[in-house]
Amino acid sequence: MPDKPLEISLNMTAKELYDANPEYKAFQEGDAQPMGVTFQGYDFPTSNMASAILSYPSGQIKVNNVVTITGLDKIENNDRTLEFLSISFFLDDTDDGITNEDAYKKTMALFKELEDKGWVYNKDIGSPRLSKEDSFTFTLAEHTSSLGLDFTRTLTFEQWMQLSNIHTWQLRHGTDAFIDIMYIRDTDPETGNRHYLMSLDISDPIEVVKQTVGADHRDNWEKEYVKLYPEMPTWRLQSESQAIEMGLKIQQDQPDYTLPLVLEKTGIDTSKFISIDPYKITYEEFIKRSEAGEDMTPYYENQTKPNKPEITSQAKGRCLAGQPCPKSGYWFTLAKSDSRAYFKQGDIMPDYPNNQWGEVIWQFEGEKG
Repeated sequence: MPDKPLEISLNMTAKELYDANPEYKAFQEGDAQPMGVTFQGYDFPTSNMASAILSYPSGQIKVNNVVTITGLDKIENNDRTLEFLSISFFLDDTDDGITNEDAYKKTMALFKELEDKGWVYNKDIGSPRLSKEDSFTFTLAEHTSSLGLDFTRTLTFEQWMQLSNIHTWQLRHGTDAFIDIMYIRDTDPETGNRHYLMSLDISDPIEVVKQTVGADHRDNWEKEYVKLYPEMPTWRLQSESQAIEMGLKIQQDQPDYTLPLVLEKTGIDTSKFISIDPYKITYEEFIKRSEAGEDMTPYYENQTKPNKPEITSQAKGRCLAGQPCPKSGYWFTLAKSDSRAYFKQGDIMPDYPNNQWGEVIWQFEGEKG
C-alpha cells in the first residue's frame, strides 16, 4: 500500500479524485447503477487497508483502515462533482478484531476531534427537541428514531454498550458540510472476534436537501421543498408526541438554523421554522382533525398562521402566489401559459388553482419589457 494517504475532497469530480491519487489506480472501482448514475471510488482488501485524508470547505479529517471509498456520480457527465462521499473503515487494526472497550475509546476520541474542529450535532426538522440527556433515553426506546442522539453527549462505556449494533450520528460543520457517522458492531461467528465497521457519509448542502425531498424529486428539489415545507411540522410533532409519552420534556426554545442554499433558491429561512405545539395536541389527533378540514392554526407555536414560505431579499427572483411582489418588473410562472406580466412591488401575485404544474411560483425576468 502506498505511504501517501488518499486525498479526497467534497465536491471534487471523479476525474480529480483519480488524478490526485495515481498511486491507487489498481484499487479504482466504478460500480454502475440504474437511473444513469454510478459510484466512483476505491475498494481495498481487509488485509491491505488504506489511509485517507478527507477535506471539506474548512478543514480535514484523517481516516485509517479504509476499505471502501464511494462517491455518487453521473455517468453521462464527467464534470459532475461528487456531492456525496462515503468512507468505510474498521476501528480494528487487525483480523483479530477489537475489544468493545477499545472501540468505545476510539469512537469517543473521534467525536472529540470533530467537536474540536467545529462540528456540531445536526438536529434535523424531524428530530424531537430534547436535552442531551433525554436524547439518549429517546434513542434507546423501541420504535423511535436513533438519529436524535447528540454526538457531543458524553457516553459512559456502559451506555455505549446499550446502543444497538447499528447506530448513526448526524453532524454538520456550519452549513457547508454534513456527516452521518455509522457503526456496525458485529461478532465473527467462527472466531468470536469483535469487529466495528464505521462509515463517514459526507454531503454538501444540496445533497442534504435532495435527500430530504426524496429520489423522485432530486432534479426539481426547489419546487418540491416549497411544497413539502408546510408539512414538515408534522414530522417533528410525531417524534415529540412519542417523547412526551415517555415522560420526556420538549425543549421548545431550541433554535433551528438557516440553510443558505434553501434561502437563496426558495426564499425559505429554515431558522424561522414554526413547530406544532406538542403539549396542545398529539400527532395522531393533529392528522385526524386536519384531514377532517379543521383549521389547525391555533396549535402552532407563537404564531397566527401555519408555516408558509417567506420570500426575503435574498430570493427576490422568485415569489409564491398570494405573496407580495418583492420587486417591480416582469414576472412569469410555469403554472400558466402566456403568464408573463408586469407587477409592481407590493402587488399580490396571482394564483391559478387546479393547474397541472402544482404550486404557483412566479419567477422574475427583468425590469424592462
